[in-house]
Amino acid sequence: MAAAGPYAAAQAGEPAVVEGVRGRWRVDPGQLGRPFRGRAALLTPLDRFAADRRRLADLFGFDYQLEMYKPAAARRWGYFALPVLYGDRLVGKLDALAERRGGIFRVSALHEDVPFSPAMTAAVEQEIRDLADWLRLHLEDERPA
Repeated sequence: MAAAGPYAAAQAGEPAVVEGVRGRWRVDPGQLGRPFRGRAALLTPLDRFAADRRRLADLFGFDYQLEMYKPAAARRWGYFALPVLYGDRLVGKLDALAERRGGIFRVSALHEDVPFSPAMTAAVEQEIRDLADWLRLHLEDERPA
């Protein structure tokens, strides 16, 4: 029987080596050799995946830091910028704010670490709309009259 509890994921899959990257890794052997079909996703900065800055840099060449404790003038990407995943690459950061009292989801900036193609732009914009809908907020430019 598989391990239960908070450390069960640490035992999932099989041990693996990622060439050129330090650390211990695990892989699902059932996924090896299968085609990968990624999508766009907005990630939470509080996820362990995003919180490990060294791993983000090693695996993805992605420069990221949660900046909520920095003075506003020292921030590069925003108070609570969300990493943007497209396919198997981290491609940018979304600086947005949920203004619940006003019922608004305000996008302050979408920082592109690589130039977005039209398909990337469309997919990321859809993710932003989906997030606003999930939060039951209107995008600032889509408020009902």
